[in-house]
Amino acid sequence: MRYSYLIPEWFFGFDIGMEILFAIIAFSVALIAFKINDVTKERKIKLFGIAFLLISLSYVVLGALNFWFVNLASEGFRMVDINEVQLIGVISLYLFMILFVGGLVTIAYITCDACKGKTYYLIFGLSLMVIAASLYKLVTFRILSTFLFSFIAYHYFEEFLKNKNRNAFWTLIAFALLFMGSVNFILSPVYYWFYIIGHLFELSAYLIILAILIRSVKK
Repeated sequence: MRYSYLIPEWFFGFDIGMEILFAIIAFSVALIAFKINDVTKERKIKLFGIAFLLISLSYVVLGALNFWFVNLASEGFRMVDINEVQLIGVISLYLFMILFVGGLVTIAYITCDACKGKTYYLIFGLSLMVIAASLYKLVTFRILSTFLFSFIAYHYFEEFLKNKNRNAFWTLIAFALLFMGSVNFILSPVYYWFYIIGHLFELSAYLIILAILIRSVKK
């Protein structure tokens, strides 16, 4: 598989704008989490903020990268061709994946009550090695992200069944949407609508997470 995404010409520009919007929303989530942590001094809230700060930075890198990462193709589509990316593009792409996976691993880490620093090091290190060892790194990155989203969503599913908590329910919905969005990105080389739907799922999920934290602050 030579390219990683098939993007309709009319959507090019919108996707970059949405990635910058995701960065802003994720950064807002991080700030609110840090604000809550100032009051509660709860380590998990602080780590949640760090996770979304990493995710925010990853979208800043991705949005900037996509300004010159995409080549014009025929028939009104653009193809992201990872074989033609210059060195700075390769470095930026790796930075995006490291930051995004770091954010996801941090969220997965805080869902484990018994997890320690060594566990985080192991999960994060293995995740990066899987991507580095892969021939199709961006595809492997999306598969890994899908797995991590499924793990996090399942955790909040268990939390909801246990506590019947509204926040747990909406957090479950948010990460389930991120899981479905990640699946759509995996399928995006097959049909361009998967790429568009993936962005819409992401937007819905990040807005839900932001709304949950805003509601928590207002309580």
